[in-house]
Amino acid sequence: MIALVTAAVSHDLDEDLPILGAALERAGTQFHCVNWHDDVDWSKYSAVFLRSPWDYHLRRDEFLARLRVASSATRLFNSYDVVEWNSDKRYLGELMASGIPVVSTRFVSAADESLVRDVLDELGNDIVVKPSISAGSHDTLRYRDASVVLGDIVAHVSRIIAAGAVAMLQPYESGIDERGETGMVWLNGVLSHSFRKGAILAVEPDMGNGLYAAEDIASRNATKDEVTLGERIMTCLESRFGAPPLYARVDVIPDADGKPQLMELELVEPSFFLAYAPGADDRVASAFTNAQR
Repeated sequence: MIALVTAAVSHDLDEDLPILGAALERAGTQFHCVNWHDDVDWSKYSAVFLRSPWDYHLRRDEFLARLRVASSATRLFNSYDVVEWNSDKRYLGELMASGIPVVSTRFVSAADESLVRDVLDELGNDIVVKPSISAGSHDTLRYRDASVVLGDIVAHVSRIIAAGAVAMLQPYESGIDERGETGMVWLNGVLSHSFRKGAILAVEPDMGNGLYAAEDIASRNATKDEVTLGERIMTCLESRFGAPPLYARVDVIPDADGKPQLMELELVEPSFFLAYAPGADDRVASAFTNAQR
């Protein structure tokens, strides 16, 4: 018996769960869906897989504390070390230092107007501000004419810092408006499938479900250059953690020259968008089934 970890507020929003559940049944693997914040006897499961605990960023310390308990009782996927590292987006700085092309990012830990102005001078006047601890575009805003609303940006940075995170400032990469994002799902370091995600911040994001921005998803085959970047990232992860993670989602967008750059690396609770990739459900189910043994 394995556990698929979700949350009360997100269980019914997880479109992958019924698809994955059917594939696990075909593979002969029994499973329970459990909420991460409930009192759970983790030891009764041969393995625990994080699927849609999509409110974890609002209570990250509590989330990590519960995962420490789970990882001491059974096998946790992805591992606690991976989740702790990836649940704060400052990991992007480490990947940049390793030579991975990443969307230009400045981490700001003080709500200082002169500091923010310096960052705008470097990044341009169309920027995105987001918390380092976030999911689903939570508290992520685009400022199209940033110098005019400098006070709003400083207030946004202050709010992020008060919530216990670091503010991330990034240029808005206009190439995403036409191509969108390419998401690539990797299982044990091997590419399973890819998909296209439309530009969330091209217009005001729809946060109507209260958890994450509504997404425009379609099927897509990743390009050779995108796959090569994904392979480089898997190599970095293997070097850092001793092995590639069981599952990983690499989201890339084009830079000004059309070359892929990393936007986000999802190792905690990524949607797999299984409905857009025939056969992906059985590949994920097989990876989960084999991991528990």
